Amino acid sequence: MARSGRSGREEAGCRSARDGDCAGALDGADIVAAATHSLEPVVRRAWLAPGTHVASVGFNPAGRELDDATIADALVCVESRRAVLAPFPAGSNDLLMPIRDGVITAGHVHAELGELVAGTRPGRTSPNQLTVYKSVGVAVQDAAAVLVVAAARERSIGDEITLG
Repeated sequence: MARSGRSGREEAGCRSARDGDCAGALDGADIVAAATHSLEPVVRRAWLAPGTHVASVGFNPAGRELDDATIADALVCVESRRAVLAPFPAGSNDLLMPIRDGVITAGHVHAELGELVAGTRPGRTSPNQLTVYKSVGVAVQDAAAVLVVAAARERSIGDEITLG
């Protein structure tokens, strides 16, 4: 593969908000990955284009990454309802705060990852649908993922992608 002198991130069209310009980093993004320890939301609905997928894995016991409007407008999927809706010190303020404030109910969580993979719950139903995957970390699923990746490597299945 020819290299252009740009980083892998630049070639893939990746941007970050290291300088604090979250709105600029999200402008026109198809996929947003948030992994912060933020007190205030770094992802706001007004900054997201139709059809954006947001993966949020950050945690702060006093804060959150996603604003209420993002959660309210999105098809929300999680790895475990029980884990993400657990009371402090576990759980996710990205969901617990809008539930507490009456913006959504616990029923707003559309599906668990396993339900999507098994096909028992549908995923996105239109190309313009905003989707959110909120993860709080479930150790047994992390361990299973390691086994799946190891088995794929052993069998030379799939492609590994290196991002600069």
